Amino acid sequence: MFGYRVEEDFDLAKEQRRDRHWWWVVVPGICLVCALYIIHPLPAAILQGYFLTSMSYGESFYVQRRDSLGKPWLWKAIFATIPLHLLLLLGIVWLDWTFPDFFPKVLVCGPILVVTFAVEAVLFDGIVDRFSPQVVPKD
Repeated sequence: MFGYRVEEDFDLAKEQRRDRHWWWVVVPGICLVCALYIIHPLPAAILQGYFLTSMSYGESFYVQRRDSLGKPWLWKAIFATIPLHLLLLLGIVWLDWTFPDFFPKVLVCGPILVVTFAVEAVLFDGIVDRFSPQVVPKD
């Protein structure tokens, strides 16, 4: 359209799910947590945990694999990712508590959350690949 080439593996439905996930889960959730913070101060770990959890699980399972959400192998993969996710969340909270003057700042915390999200996306894909049914090539 308009002289621009579309990528070969472009999936409009996946892009629309990504937009819906961002505008209906992440943005309102962050606004709600920020509003709660104004009303009653909450630890920064709650905002960080919500952001990382909603982005990691939303992207890896809702956006990428929505068609397989009813299948048992995907749920096994989701449950297998929970310990890894908790470990990474605990690492971020530990950094906040260990270095209270450095890590809670948005300029430091934001990039750490983005890098952690990227690492989790790669690790989650590997875990899902281990649980997904193997496709047998036809001869």
